[in-house]
Amino acid sequence: MSEEASDPAGEQARSRVKAVITQTTIASAVLGVILSPIPLADELLLVPIYGVMTARIGKARGKGITAVPWRPIGTAIVAGLAARAAANVGFAFVPGVAAVANAISAAALTKLLGEYADTACLLGQAPPMPFGRAAAPA
Repeated sequence: MSEEASDPAGEQARSRVKAVITQTTIASAVLGVILSPIPLADELLLVPIYGVMTARIGKARGKGITAVPWRPIGTAIVAGLAARAAANVGFAFVPGVAAVANAISAAALTKLLGEYADTACLLGQAPPMPFGRAAAPA
């Protein structure tokens, strides 16, 4: 059994984190739809949204704003938004399709970044990266 499952406070924190990620995922998807007529505009607005989400996750995990491992999380945010922009640029000028692509990619990236930020806050450092690459130092 995981340590968090046997700890009611840990379970409460996980519940709060899930709520933060879900709320931010919905907001980012809506933002993607609204800003789909303006290519790459939502990436600019998602940066502070992801920063606030990360701060809220850190707070739920009992970390002050300065205790959150910002460097690896910021690196993940920038890399994720760059990949999202590259993927969405092909649909940017197709009405309707752009809105759907923006919403889906914003929601997926938000969920992924939220889980990454949660793991980073739990570990107090960057989680291991897939494919054997080293993560940015905290």
